[in-house]
Amino acid sequence: MDLNIIVQQENRVIDSTNVIKMIRAAYKLGYEAVALNVIIGGDVLSQKNKQIPEPPVFRLEDCDLSDCQTQRTRFKILTRLTAIAKESIQCHCLFQSPVAKSYDLLAVAPCNETIFHYLCNEGEFDIISLPMATWIGYHIKRQQVGLAVSRGLFFEIQYTPSIIDQSGRQKTIANSAAVMQVTKGKNMLLSSGAEQAHHLRSPADVANLALLFSFNQCTARDAIYGNCKSAILHSQTRRKTSRAIIFSSAVSELPKCDAWLVESCQVPEECKGSTIKRRLEETVHTNQPPKKKKKKGSQRPTH
Repeated sequence: MDLNIIVQQENRVIDSTNVIKMIRAAYKLGYEAVALNVIIGGDVLSQKNKQIPEPPVFRLEDCDLSDCQTQRTRFKILTRLTAIAKESIQCHCLFQSPVAKSYDLLAVAPCNETIFHYLCNEGEFDIISLPMATWIGYHIKRQQVGLAVSRGLFFEIQYTPSIIDQSGRQKTIANSAAVMQVTKGKNMLLSSGAEQAHHLRSPADVANLALLFSFNQCTARDAIYGNCKSAILHSQTRRKTSRAIIFSSAVSELPKCDAWLVESCQVPEECKGSTIKRRLEETVHTNQPPKKKKKKGSQRPTH
């Protein structure tokens, strides 16, 4: 699966003919699903006179996949929105936007460490997209990654900058190595970020590229297929279920301000004692052997 085929980047819209070529190329290369990505800047979320664009509409009938030599019948075209965020208020506007919720996948590209920390802790979205064409200007901490993974979020690495020029290759390899050192390959996505059909690579080629990005065979396979499938499932759960969860944690992990909850939920001693006493009586009563009934005329005559 390739969850990052760019069709619009801020004000620049990719020609529909080129988009259809990328969809056909992904289908021929053996992908089961692609996500058409619309990238917006933070100014769209900050200014009232700018609106988030509607999801792109490309149907399988428009792409004419019948002449492609493949036996696969299942192929999905998803939509994705990626916002480049610099402030937390921009993320808040994104998560509250009804247009953003109409996309199949929702991703955020943090510009600084503050936004990265905010996204790991809060927000209803699916993917944290990390910059590969430029240096990551902040240190990714293991604790923040653990919080994001516990919330079902995924971290994305794009391989297209590594095949365009040498500078992008160096930055992609260095950035991915730093990310993999912290995440250990957990909840990682490997996508193209392609704007041209010739930038796409087959899943086998992407798996080989992943070895340069500090992946191993297992984590590379998950980043190409397994985690992509989980990200789509996470998005469907986020969009189609009610906002209610049940979360349990150890009593020792509760903050001091919530310690009163444990005391208020305890059973009073007088009730606890009577309950235990009643249970003991019931246990003793049930464990007693049944009494034998004496038969009439069974007594021996006395001499």
